[in-house]
Amino acid sequence: MLFFVITAVLFAQQSDEVVRGDYVVRGTTLVRYTGKEAVLNIPSNLGITEIGYGAFAKSGLRRVKIPAGVRAIRTEAFAQSAVEEVQLPAGLLSIGDRAFYGCANLLGIILPSSISYIGGGAFSFSGLTTIALPDTLEHIAEKTFYGCEKLFSIIMPGALAHIGEGAFYSSGLTRITLPEGLISIGPAAFSGCLGLTGIVLPSSLISIGERAFAGCTYLRTIRISLKTKIGTDAFFAVPGLPSFF
Repeated sequence: MLFFVITAVLFAQQSDEVVRGDYVVRGTTLVRYTGKEAVLNIPSNLGITEIGYGAFAKSGLRRVKIPAGVRAIRTEAFAQSAVEEVQLPAGLLSIGDRAFYGCANLLGIILPSSISYIGGGAFSFSGLTTIALPDTLEHIAEKTFYGCEKLFSIIMPGALAHIGEGAFYSSGLTRITLPEGLISIGPAAFSGCLGLTGIVLPSSLISIGERAFAGCTYLRTIRISLKTKIGTDAFFAVPGLPSFF
């Protein structure tokens, strides 16, 4: 009986899909792209408001312009694709989990100021070298830039309050200034950042998670408030810092 229920649901979903050229649309969601173009300007007359789950995942797409009116890019929308340039529309509100995971050719992306949510692992293992996060973004989710070995520069949001677990794990960051107002740095947030040499931590910081900076072997300069709670092994294997860390 369960098999028939699942089959009926899948059939109902597929029956709602409309094929418009190389685009498959369900309601206002672009479900998938069936074409082979490497350069794509998604038509505005599709009436879409979101790029759906895995719509361009593992595709050979290299350059894409997303039309005005799109408010969300869903989970794994471009994951492991060949994309190297993405033009995001003004008014975009969210980028889902692992949306650009494994996009090794993606060296940079301009995020509109309207974005209020970036999901976990959104840019993990991508080729990003630098990025400016929207100034109103309050939370960097877990593993957002995990494994971004070429990411050496980032502009942090002025409203940033929390940095999630493993957010910059093994990234290429060399120096960071975190904004006043930051409350917490999650476990392993900057662990394994071998190029990190200095960091300024704001007086507002309440907690640093376990192994947050573990393995940052070239970290030589750090400023930290005495009121900040420091997690176990937060500075493990950081030989240049005083032993009380």
